[in-house]
Amino acid sequence: MEKKIAVLGGGAGGHAMAADLTLKGMEVRWCEAPEFAEKFKVALEHQEIELDDLRDPENRQKVVKIYKVTTSFEDAMKNADYIMIAIPALGHRLFFTSMIPYLEDGQAVVIYPGNFGALLLANMLRGKGMAKDVVLAETSTMPYGCRVMAPGKVHISVDAQKMCIASFPAKNSNKIFNDLKLLYPLLEPCDNVMASTLSNPNFPVHPLGSVINVGAIETLKNDFYLYKMGLTPSGLRTVKAVYDEIEKLSKAIGVRVTQYTESTFRDQATIMGAAFDRDLAIEEASGPSSMESRYISEDVPYGLVPTALLAHQFNIPTPIINSIIELASVMNKRDYRKEGTSLEELGIAGLSKDELAKVLQEGWPAT
Repeated sequence: MEKKIAVLGGGAGGHAMAADLTLKGMEVRWCEAPEFAEKFKVALEHQEIELDDLRDPENRQKVVKIYKVTTSFEDAMKNADYIMIAIPALGHRLFFTSMIPYLEDGQAVVIYPGNFGALLLANMLRGKGMAKDVVLAETSTMPYGCRVMAPGKVHISVDAQKMCIASFPAKNSNKIFNDLKLLYPLLEPCDNVMASTLSNPNFPVHPLGSVINVGAIETLKNDFYLYKMGLTPSGLRTVKAVYDEIEKLSKAIGVRVTQYTESTFRDQATIMGAAFDRDLAIEEASGPSSMESRYISEDVPYGLVPTALLAHQFNIPTPIINSIIELASVMNKRDYRKEGTSLEELGIAGLSKDELAKVLQEGWPAT
């Protein structure tokens, strides 16, 4: 497979994806939003990425020359087969607004991870009256465990061991799955984009893990390791409680989320026991170093808040999730419910179970 791929996002995920897909033979155009050009300056100047790849211990250090590094969405997306969005969910609105004018018929947009992103983008296109012939898709997680070590330099520790993908509408899923399976062999299909979003292992782990470890995070800062220190047996029991609430919601709306064995929630140092588990490589991932990290600022307003809203719409109690939202809001002096993604923004407010299922499968009816 040789494809022209636009990788949007200059953070850890974007660094890792641009380097990895280039090494897999793709023509990669790597783009950061112009608002963040200063932080992207090293990559722009050198048009390359320094990769520290723990997956390849015999050839760990690599310099990967990227086909094009830019801050122009138009240049990155022109004639691209795939547009891969690898950014935190807090940047979705900015990136979607910037990229929408340059979408071309026949392209596929994949959001890593979804965090309700496919529905948000689809509803933004719908609101603008744009009927582009594009496939929108999202995954349950990033394909890699990765960290930016310095501007233009990324460390990849491990590939995701469990990652599912779905398209919106779900009827389009087969159009891209076979291509992406070649790039990510462990990728599996899931029911629809609600299943892919609710399968994100970050939702049960990161916000809960941060809230219950606030003292250690604010004391140790850069020396805190959530997976090594924070997910003790009692901590994992609370992770299981959050997962159970999400699973009850998924059953109520008729979708299947990624399943885990009971032992998953007894094994310290794993993220949902499997997502990035290769000899406990995730154990060495540091952070968070503050309560303002994306473990809260992303996963609460753009993960737990819409999840709680959807659960309320279907009369599913989520007391643990609601508690995390409230505690995180108080700790950070923010109103995450107000800041977070609403069901209106996703185009699914007030839908019944059958109506939601039809929208996820077929899209919204033509008006």
